Amino acid sequence: MKRLPSYLIILLFGVVFFSCKNSVYKGFDKMENGAYMHFYDVNKQGDMPLIGDVVVVDIKQTMGDSLFYSSSYEDNGTIEFEVTESSFVGDMMAGLLNMHVNDSATVVYLLDSMCINVLGMDEVPSYLIAGTPIYVDMRLKDIIPAEVIEAQRQNELQIMKQNDEDRLAMYYSDVNNKITKDGLIILNVKGKGRGAKEGDILMINFNMITLEGDTLLDLFNREPVAVRCGDVELGEGFAEAMKYVPEGGEAHFVIPSSLAFDSVGLNTSILPYTSFVLNVKNTRILTQKEYEEEQRQLYEAQEAENLKRLEEEPARIEKFVKDHNVNVAPSATGVYYLEIKPGNGAAVEAGDLVAIHYNLYNLDDKLIESSYEVEPLQFVYGNDEMVPGIEEALGHMRVGGKSTIIVPSAMGFGDIAIDKDLPANSAVVFDIELIDVQKLH
Repeated sequence: MKRLPSYLIILLFGVVFFSCKNSVYKGFDKMENGAYMHFYDVNKQGDMPLIGDVVVVDIKQTMGDSLFYSSSYEDNGTIEFEVTESSFVGDMMAGLLNMHVNDSATVVYLLDSMCINVLGMDEVPSYLIAGTPIYVDMRLKDIIPAEVIEAQRQNELQIMKQNDEDRLAMYYSDVNNKITKDGLIILNVKGKGRGAKEGDILMINFNMITLEGDTLLDLFNREPVAVRCGDVELGEGFAEAMKYVPEGGEAHFVIPSSLAFDSVGLNTSILPYTSFVLNVKNTRILTQKEYEEEQRQLYEAQEAENLKRLEEEPARIEKFVKDHNVNVAPSATGVYYLEIKPGNGAAVEAGDLVAIHYNLYNLDDKLIESSYEVEPLQFVYGNDEMVPGIEEALGHMRVGGKSTIIVPSAMGFGDIAIDKDLPANSAVVFDIELIDVQKLH
């Protein structure tokens, strides 16, 4: 069995029933809790889930002829997830609450609900059809009661807590370590610079490594990050440790889980009862006023560089075109389109789901990114989801075709800085291969 990814839970279950009061789906009955359902198998002797239980289900979601998801893709053909309170009338959780173990049924709701209430759209996009029903077929295979789940969780937490305490005991018993009254373990401090006061800004590099040696976070091989002395976003232990790191020096600590994320953890990245080693290098200490002034100056300098780059862009593109013997004229938007290989497949129309491979270069011919190292990039053409220059180029292409385009910043990433090799207001070059086109309506 496999736990359902959170994004699919939203897709499958986070849908408001968006229909008028008298809406009726042929062959479906309206349940007392508002879910519209059609049952195939009913096992009235079976248990029914309650809020907080975990259910194991076979599931399939379709819209028209399109299959959105099927648990048959999973190793055991099933998924499991927690039953939560219904967020709205007729949602999927309401459907589950009407089922017994070994029941099979279909629940129906409208596409409009997904677009408006889940995806946050103002209306159903033009490439989809408003009022289209979405069907979710499911068979309830098993129920794991909430009290069983909670007992398992508490047992796991107790084991994690005991393991953490056992590992910490070695550090607390080492006479070479200094222990503060709050339980922070100071392994060593190097440097004789001044210390930070409450509210000062430390420019630091640091990493966090579990007592088992796993890296939780590593910010050493980069520019120093600004941390305000006294802030507890990374825990009370982290905040206390900052007061011991001298300017120009470094220090090493063990942060007990009780001074970090305790029995809760941090999202999915840090488990409960995770104590960790904190290694810190402190480059500078600034007052809040000094830090704000420095940031203002850096911002102004960056804006000046961006403006200069924008002013120099036409000349840079002209030089690139000349150096690479480009003999086509730019379009009205300034995009140079060079067909490398004509395609013989479908052309692209607004609302199509397209798949492309691409290489992205700067004007120094440095490869910045490539989809060939991963998966083709998919997006809906004409829905303002993609770089304008790419969409313009795709209008000339057919499936199987390849092209190279030279894209001015206004038709590329604009004033968005991608990285040091592709700063704001940079013209770019794309190699594009149109892999596939699918009609969504």
